[in-house]
Amino acid sequence: MPISLKTQKMLWGKAASRCSFPDCKKELVIDATLTDDESLVGEACHIVARSGDGPRGSSDLTAEQRDKYANLVLMCNVHHKIIDDQPDKYTVEMLHDFKSKHEEWVNQSLSIHDQHVQRDELVYVSYIEEFENYIDITEWNNWTSWVFFGGQPQLSKEMKSKLDALRGWLFSRVWPNRYTELEFAFENFRRVLSDFLNTFEEHSKEHGEHMLITEKFYKINEWNPEVYNRLANKFDYHCHLVEDLMLELNRAANYIFEKVRKFILFTYRLDVGLLYVTSGPHMDLSMHHYRTQYLPDQKVEFPYPGLEKFSSKVRFERDIWFGDKET
Repeated sequence: MPISLKTQKMLWGKAASRCSFPDCKKELVIDATLTDDESLVGEACHIVARSGDGPRGSSDLTAEQRDKYANLVLMCNVHHKIIDDQPDKYTVEMLHDFKSKHEEWVNQSLSIHDQHVQRDELVYVSYIEEFENYIDITEWNNWTSWVFFGGQPQLSKEMKSKLDALRGWLFSRVWPNRYTELEFAFENFRRVLSDFLNTFEEHSKEHGEHMLITEKFYKINEWNPEVYNRLANKFDYHCHLVEDLMLELNRAANYIFEKVRKFILFTYRLDVGLLYVTSGPHMDLSMHHYRTQYLPDQKVEFPYPGLEKFSSKVRFERDIWFGDKET
């Protein structure tokens, strides 16, 4: 399993982003320049290896315990290689001692190590991890793709229930008020989510035991071309609006993660990248992938302006949209 965000934040925070090897104390984040981004030269090193055949791998620790804070020490990439190349010299006990003494030095010597900042950031981290659970982040592309399936938006009842709970959970958060841009990004997501759910619910019905589907409300008992065409156009407009709101929800989630990288941990989700959605099958049976993001001039406190402005104008200014203006 990957090292959790909370564990990474604790590790980097308590080590003050410096190498824990004795007498090294190298800063592990190299500042950005006018032409280049910042550079990361630090690594979370396993004291007992992640696998049994790795350095110091023989242990009773479970796979989950091996990725916990207690089994990790922060090192520069040079000393990481040294301790793993020489596991007989750099034992489990020695590395725990390196870590303990380094963190003691941080607490006693570095005025920049603000425990109040660390406390607040751990609150943010706990919220971020809870948010990931609510949106089923590892399955994001799978469950969101049902919204774009066959021109008839669908959601599983289980996912709909989780999103309903998330809406209330976001509304009730008590924030540290330290990083307002991050907090605004969460509020922006909540507003999009609320309008997405409300819009989807307008014409959703049960479909089998586990799904909710947008009802084909254009069907009529007696043929009347005028009524049928009017309802069919309304149906298409509604489905496209639901789809465009899901595209906006994808943007809003990626916007949160951008702020997490800015304020909490700049390596967050760099290994897996942006969230994206998949639509289809289209007329040619193809599937299309869209990784929607806010454009630079759209990255304001609350990029989502509310349903009225979004549906009539703003969605047509985004990077991708499916709908047409209502006629």
